[in-house]
Amino acid sequence: AVWVPANVKSLEVEKIIKENAGDIIVRGPELFDEFKKENQISYAFRLVFQSYDRTLTDAEINEIMTKITNKIKENNGWQVR
Repeated sequence: AVWVPANVKSLEVEKIIKENAGDIIVRGPELFDEFKKENQISYAFRLVFQSYDRTLTDAEINEIMTKITNKIKENNGWQVR
């Protein structure tokens, strides 16, 4: 989930996720929740990672999620929760 200023559309956050998720994402990002509070909105996304030829490791997924998180944090006022 990501807190962003109320004027930010979910598609903007989705675009950053897609650009940084890599090739093993098979579904998503899918917006499944929105919550507005004061001048911010929280968007929650579901991501599904899968490999058809091996078992994915926590380290692989953590690396991707860290990359996505860092890109999101580059935007002023955006915060991963």
